[in-house]
Amino acid sequence: MHAKPRACQPPAWQPPTEVSPGIFLVPIPIPIPLRYVNCYLLRGPSGWTLVDTGFHDSLAMGAWSRALRHLGIRPQDIKQILLTHYHPDHVGAAGWLQQLTGAPAFLPETEMEQFQRFWADETGDMARRLTELFRAEGMDDATARALGRHHLQQVERVRPLPELQPLPEGSRIHLGDGAYEVIWTPGHSDGLAVFWNAERSILLANDMLLAGITPNVSVWPGSRPNPLADYLSSLQRVAALGARLALTGHRALIRDVAGRAREIIAHHDDRLARVAGAASAAPEGATAWEICRRIFPVDALTLHQIRFAMAETLAHLVYLCEEGRLRKEGMRYRALA
Repeated sequence: MHAKPRACQPPAWQPPTEVSPGIFLVPIPIPIPLRYVNCYLLRGPSGWTLVDTGFHDSLAMGAWSRALRHLGIRPQDIKQILLTHYHPDHVGAAGWLQQLTGAPAFLPETEMEQFQRFWADETGDMARRLTELFRAEGMDDATARALGRHHLQQVERVRPLPELQPLPEGSRIHLGDGAYEVIWTPGHSDGLAVFWNAERSILLANDMLLAGITPNVSVWPGSRPNPLADYLSSLQRVAALGARLALTGHRALIRDVAGRAREIIAHHDDRLARVAGAASAAPEGATAWEICRRIFPVDALTLHQIRFAMAETLAHLVYLCEEGRLRKEGMRYRALA
């Protein structure tokens, strides 16, 4: 099968907006269907903190230049760069911005290994491992190879790499005019962290919670063994904080954090039932790729979307196997009697 190209105009620049005193949302255009990544600038007594970056491409570079001018911020006024997790739309322009500003860049310590595995690889090993993983789960060779090439294109959108300083779980970092606790919330990525300011009841949630869509939860080569179980536990942990405002990584901000967490948990309950049903539809069971094609409109998706659809299908299958609802025999998943 071949992913359908999607012709669309590049996302337009949008000016920063102040979403809470001293906190500015900066929508950075990205050349994928989500169209924007929500980045942030936080004003502090000694300068600004920049949170997440977009890809390293002309869209992000142009948008950041305009956003800084719009707010009257000079590059040297940026005193630190915070990266919430390793995904390329959140870290891609970090090296360029670090060179521009001279600011140190921080990443949660639990995410350092993923960052190195995906973006510091000079041999193409991750692209090969992705191809092998998808092929071993029933995907046709042409699509699996196309997804390997797609990964190599993503690598180019993350260069140059920043020099990173790790943020330990449970530590505190000053962002703008307040201190935020680093809380490890794996699932969307192995080492993703949210940043919690209890005094203002603000949660820098990035892609842990999203409005209107659900964050992707995926199995990748070398990832934690059961990412969906991780994510459901993380949702419970975040819901218990009682945050009144979540600063999200895409789309709208969230004000009912606990309510949105419950909605996402319900979504995954439904998805697990659909995946189990797709695996049980035939006596001989089904491959992950066959199940993915039954759950998602694969023929209408871009390569970027197919990659996440397949990896998320695998996350649900792993969860169901660990729960004892399915078993894997060779390449096929079957329902347990």
